Amino acid sequence: MINSTENKNMIKTQVLEAIKQMPNVERIEIIEFALRLLREEIKQPNKLSLKEAAQMMLPYYKENSELTEFVDSCSEDFYGYNDYA
Repeated sequence: MINSTENKNMIKTQVLEAIKQMPNVERIEIIEFALRLLREEIKQPNKLSLKEAAQMMLPYYKENSELTEFVDSCSEDFYGYNDYA
């Protein structure tokens, strides 16, 4: 059974192969179309929900991640904060 990733890769390969067969004028039309799509998407950025944003950041806060490596290795208790400014 073909999963969606394999299907997308097959379609992408077919599209790229078809573009190779096109004359330059048609290739430029394809490029212009793709640029219009990108510009439209840039103008309308998708907003993430808090849940989606938290799920994206989860790997950075897991134990032994680069973000927590200094905290994980420090066994001293944190008692307070001195503002020296």
